[in-house]
Amino acid sequence: MSFCGSDRPLDNFQFTFETYLDDSARIEPDSSEHDVYDSRSLSDSIARYHEEFGRTYHSYRAGSYHFPNDATENERMEEQYEILKMVMDGRLHLAPFSREQPPRKVLDIATGTGTWAIDMGDLYPASQIIGTDLSPIQPSFVPPNVRFFVEDSSDDWDYPAEFDFIHTRVTVSCWSNMKEQIIQRAFDHLTPGGWLECQEIPADAGCDDGTLADDHGFLRWARDFRAVSQLAGRQGDVGPQLKDWMREVGFVDIHETVFKLPLNGWPKDAHLKHLGMLWQRNLLEGLSGFSLGMFHRFLGKTVEEIELSLVDVRKSLFDRNVHAYQRLYVVWGRKPETA
Repeated sequence: MSFCGSDRPLDNFQFTFETYLDDSARIEPDSSEHDVYDSRSLSDSIARYHEEFGRTYHSYRAGSYHFPNDATENERMEEQYEILKMVMDGRLHLAPFSREQPPRKVLDIATGTGTWAIDMGDLYPASQIIGTDLSPIQPSFVPPNVRFFVEDSSDDWDYPAEFDFIHTRVTVSCWSNMKEQIIQRAFDHLTPGGWLECQEIPADAGCDDGTLADDHGFLRWARDFRAVSQLAGRQGDVGPQLKDWMREVGFVDIHETVFKLPLNGWPKDAHLKHLGMLWQRNLLEGLSGFSLGMFHRFLGKTVEEIELSLVDVRKSLFDRNVHAYQRLYVVWGRKPETA
């Protein structure tokens, strides 16, 4: 139907209503530093991933992160997220925030698939949640208070000091100097009284009863991983140092909780046994992705040599006579009110 021309059926209709826009209809300006469209407006070069070893890797700042970003790795990270949430009794953080006292603005560094940021957005609907990562692998449909940006967190952060909670989780071998690149910058970008929380798992294994031999397959792999991380200019053992790094930077009220992740179902306790079986599966699914990029690029090993070396590592993860575990370090500290 067209209303153009001389034969217009509404020309002589007597309208019986009027409407006015009052002050309440004003459009409120967005004071945010970031344009909301920036979070999904990605260049083709960023979204076009690099393929190697039958896996895909990020294109933005290619080579700075040596692990895959494909569907296989994303599924593993989702499983890892659920396991760590189980370890922490369903809590997303240990820093002192709650529904009654939520954080105002949150930054999740190296957000990965973005699930932690999304769950934070659901838990704290009045909070603003920002997640950053090298890869745009986060979902498009997220809570309205959650936004994602493609950024390299090892660069200077283009944010004002307005966050009251900054978070990292499992960023092993992401940074060349986590103290300077992340902890110091977090301190600088927190509001006075704001909190930093790091949840990190070093590439290592522990044991309390002497059943973990020095030549255990996973322990040997962990040593190799830390060594090749050093060759790559990355820290492969982040965790035990977090408390000291936070203190040296200037944080106060620093707390540390260490959780144990059994390497398989060896514990007698039913909950820990189930946890260990889940963690074993996650490690088995991740070993190739953890190894291929760095072991090939910095040790010159072929894919076949790497996969062959992982046979004994995988086999060792099935030995329930070895009562080994990995450690999850959760460390949180507060920026002083006077800083």
